[in-house]
Amino acid sequence: MTVEFAQIISTLDQRPETTDPVPVFMDQNDAIAGIEHSSEHPADIRITESGTYVVIAAPQVGRQSGTAPGAVDFWLRKNNQDIPNSTVRAVIRENDDKDVIVNQTMMPFNAGDVINVMMAVERPGEGLGIEAIRTEGRPLIPSIIFSMHKIKDHTEGHWVSTQKGTKKVWIEE
Repeated sequence: MTVEFAQIISTLDQRPETTDPVPVFMDQNDAIAGIEHSSEHPADIRITESGTYVVIAAPQVGRQSGTAPGAVDFWLRKNNQDIPNSTVRAVIRENDDKDVIVNQTMMPFNAGDVINVMMAVERPGEGLGIEAIRTEGRPLIPSIIFSMHKIKDHTEGHWVSTQKGTKKVWIEE
């Protein structure tokens, strides 16, 4: 059985100069099988085999300037549509603050679906965004680590818990 998985990173600092949503670019495939990602479309992760996947995006956030706390939001997009309830926020208070926040989902994807990690900053011009950190004698701290793996082959439906998880209902797709 082929196992579909990917671990994709970015070695790039990405600091949006707009408050509009921007895709996060990833420039290095550490490990990948059964999922497509290329330098021609560095923000796109393409599903090749339908199924249910676990998706985890962990950006390394920071800023370069500014005196007031600044927010950076991240969320997931599927086929150019925002995935509901997928936004996470980091607030950076000082210029030397760094943080890693985790964004994750588990959901069905069809062959051909495209996944993107999106980012938006509260205020442009302060260097808010993601950053790769290089330290002597240690491995790179990527500006984002994106991981996903398939946990179930595609079916024509799925179970949904109802009544506070006490009952299950089969949903046809």
